[in-house]
Amino acid sequence: MTSLAQQLKRLALPQSDPNLLTRREVASLLFDPKDAAAMDRSTFYALGCTGLEELLGIEPAFLEFQDTLFSRASVTLERSVQSKEVNEKLDAGVSLFLARLCPYFLLKPAHKCIEWLLHRFHIQLYNSESLLACALPYHDTNVFVRVVQLLRIKDATNRWNWLHGLQKPGVPLSRATLVTHCYSDLSFMDFICSLVTKSIQAYSGLSGSCSQLRVIFSFYASTIVASLDAVDNVSDDIIAKLLPYVNKGLKSALTDYKAATYMIVCQLAVKVVMEASLVDTLAAHVAKSLLREPVLAREGLGCLTVLLQNQKDGAAGPRYHYTR
Repeated sequence: MTSLAQQLKRLALPQSDPNLLTRREVASLLFDPKDAAAMDRSTFYALGCTGLEELLGIEPAFLEFQDTLFSRASVTLERSVQSKEVNEKLDAGVSLFLARLCPYFLLKPAHKCIEWLLHRFHIQLYNSESLLACALPYHDTNVFVRVVQLLRIKDATNRWNWLHGLQKPGVPLSRATLVTHCYSDLSFMDFICSLVTKSIQAYSGLSGSCSQLRVIFSFYASTIVASLDAVDNVSDDIIAKLLPYVNKGLKSALTDYKAATYMIVCQLAVKVVMEASLVDTLAAHVAKSLLREPVLAREGLGCLTVLLQNQKDGAAGPRYHYTR
C-alpha cells in the first residue's frame, strides 16, 4: 500500500465504508455472525440496556451513559452518515465508557453492553484501540481472543497485526508473547502505560480510592516488570519511555498505583546501572512518596533500599548515603 493510500485510509469517514451496507454477517461478541445478521436492532438494544442496568447495580459510574450511548435516540443514530464532529464526540463517549468498563470486562453484563456498541456504533472498526485497551488485561482469556477476532488487522501496516495470528485458531494471547512485544515495540509499552493513566482519568472524581482499578495496576506492574526482566539490555529509550509514568506513579495518591510503581523502580534498579542524576531523582521521589503515603512505608523503604543497593555508591547524594 502506498503512503498516499495509507493516509486516505486513515482519513476516511465512516460513511465511506462499504462494509456497513452488507447484512450477510454482523460483527458479534456473543453470537455467530450469521445469526447476528438475522437479529433486529431492538433485540440488541434491549440486550445492551439490560447489561447497563446490571452494571449500574455494581458501579454507579455508568449512569451518565444511559442518556448517550444507551439512550433511545441512539437506536436511530447512524454514524455512517454523521459528520466528522459528531463521530469525534461519539468516539470520546465510547472511549470513556470502555475505559470504565475495563475492570468489569469479564462480567456478562459487560459483554451485553459491548454487543450493543458493536452493533450500533461499529466500535470494532472505529474504536478498536479503546476496545483492545479494555480487553488487554485479560489477554489469557477466551473472551479476549473473541474481541481480537472482531478486528481488521490483517494489513501488515496495522499496529495490531502482530495479533493477527490469534484470529483463526482463536487462542488467547500468551504472557510470553505479550512480554516480548512489550519490550520490542516501545509504542506498545507506551500503550500499556497509558492504559493506566486513562483508566485513572476515567474514574477521577468518581471514587477516591479507585479500588476497581486494581486489576489494571496489577496487569501494568506485572507486564512492565516482566519485560524489564526479559530484555537483554534495558536501553535508554526504554527508560525514557517509562520515566514519565514512574514519576506519575510515585506522585500519585492512589496506593495501588504507587505500589505498582515501586515494583517497576526496583526492577529498573537491579537490571541497569543508571546515571547518578536519575538515581538521585528517583530516590527523592520515592522518599517524598513515603511522606505522602505512610501506609506503604514498608514497601517504599524496601524500594529505596533496593535502588540504593544496586546503584553506584554516592549516586543518590549524601542525604541517601547507604552503608552496605
